[in-house]
Amino acid sequence: MMLGKLLGLGEKKRERPLVLHVDDHPGVVEIVRAMLEQLGCEVTTALNGMDALKLAEKEKPDLILLDIMMPGMDGFMTLAELKKNSSTKDIPVMMVTAVDLVKNIEKAKEMGAVDYIVKPVMIDRLKAKIETVIPLPKAS
Repeated sequence: MMLGKLLGLGEKKRERPLVLHVDDHPGVVEIVRAMLEQLGCEVTTALNGMDALKLAEKEKPDLILLDIMMPGMDGFMTLAELKKNSSTKDIPVMMVTAVDLVKNIEKAKEMGAVDYIVKPVMIDRLKAKIETVIPLPKAS
């Protein structure tokens, strides 16, 4: 079994990149989901940090878009847990927030986030940021 995992056997190869979007506002989740799908991504979502951790471990997304300001486990706490877990530590994470503070950007990058997106999320900026981390499907 271990050899099969090393060789990638038994793992389904995705045709489109899978993005996990985490935000506690369902309206934001639906808007960003529509944008990601328009960019050719598969999308899975979580409304809180605990669900995000479970989904990240189970689904192994190609990218995680993670809101910072969430009740309970905020985005920084969630990011810390993702980076501590050997099965999720290498998944690129982009922090998404309405608060454009330099200290938050620096903290996110120090903690291992690959980038930072300020709300409101615009599709052109989202596309440009994602393409620096994972390839998007070619438009048909």
